[in-house]
Amino acid sequence: MSTQQNQVPQNTEKLKEIPKWTRKYAQNRTIPFLIFLMINLCLFAGIAIPSYFGGIAYRNGNMVLFGISIFVLIISMICVIIISVPKWGSKIIERITRRVYAGEGSISISAPESMKKKKWVGYVVAMVFGSCVFISVILGLLGYLPIKYMQPLSALYVVPFLVFLYLWQRPIISPLALLWPTLYSIHAILVVAGVPIQFGEPWIFLNMLIPMAGYGILCGLIGHVYSRYALKKLKTAAHLQENTNEQ
Repeated sequence: MSTQQNQVPQNTEKLKEIPKWTRKYAQNRTIPFLIFLMINLCLFAGIAIPSYFGGIAYRNGNMVLFGISIFVLIISMICVIIISVPKWGSKIIERITRRVYAGEGSISISAPESMKKKKWVGYVVAMVFGSCVFISVILGLLGYLPIKYMQPLSALYVVPFLVFLYLWQRPIISPLALLWPTLYSIHAILVVAGVPIQFGEPWIFLNMLIPMAGYGILCGLIGHVYSRYALKKLKTAAHLQENTNEQ
């Protein structure tokens, strides 16, 4: 009898946690984010490859190859700007989410009022971000920006952009999203401090790929694992609620 009495307050506390774990689960369903990141990786290749060969072509006076590289670069940049707009990027993620998690049911968190009322802010930030990427790529392509400092320089606009995305979309996304800009900042500081963490030829492209995509993938995987944990907690509480209702 006493055991059952002790379980009552414990069960009550677990039932109270249902909204909490529901929110945690919804915030950390990151598989769509990882897929979205793969799309960004393709765009990264669309920027990095023509930038690399375009720079060589420019220095060698091969204007035909240089022109082709610039054309591909512009197309990639337009795509970057499009998916950087929170409204458009969110729609892509929402569609992927519905398909990936179809077997687990539908769950969503309402978008904050600031996102609904001030959509223009998202467009402006996306344009500024895209412009910064374009300018830094052009400077690197023309040889005015040393490859060694491309990642630290990019941190000046990538980190604020990632933080903005979190602040703009919370509580839709998890605070774990802030781990990405944090790692990106630390990486930039280490590079500027002269810590030997950069790659040389022929792996020089990893100097941008790892902090840009690698840290994002790491955060996405951490979020996915946490969502599984939250789902387990949520199912336990839901079963407990069913048993309580039956009694």
